Amino acid sequence: MGQFRISIEVANPADGRFTPVETLVDTGAYYTMLPSSLLESLGLTPSREMRFRVADGSAQTWGVGQALFRIDGLETYSPVAFGPDGVFLLGAVTLEELALIADTTNKRLVPAEEVPAVGVRLAGSDG
Repeated sequence: MGQFRISIEVANPADGRFTPVETLVDTGAYYTMLPSSLLESLGLTPSREMRFRVADGSAQTWGVGQALFRIDGLETYSPVAFGPDGVFLLGAVTLEELALIADTTNKRLVPAEEVPAVGVRLAGSDG
């Protein structure tokens, strides 16, 4: 698991007004997690609650909703966890939805050259 910091933008999908935030790219985090106070200031509300296993091994319950993210000009809707103040994590789901890969050696995000389409052979295909 590698970690480094990048600037991203987050918005409420209802209005599309982006707010810049500095996040920790954490390849071990499943969902993106931002402070509840930030997400609520954007007018976002959780649609459900989920349990998360955190680094110390304990389980915590946080709300999860949908936000609009922009990274290097690419935009996607992605789940976001309503976390405690001071927690700014960019998780794997958001990266996968943008087809971005964490280059932990050079501390940057790079476009995926190929992404898996389906796990079965398509009818009429040679491969």
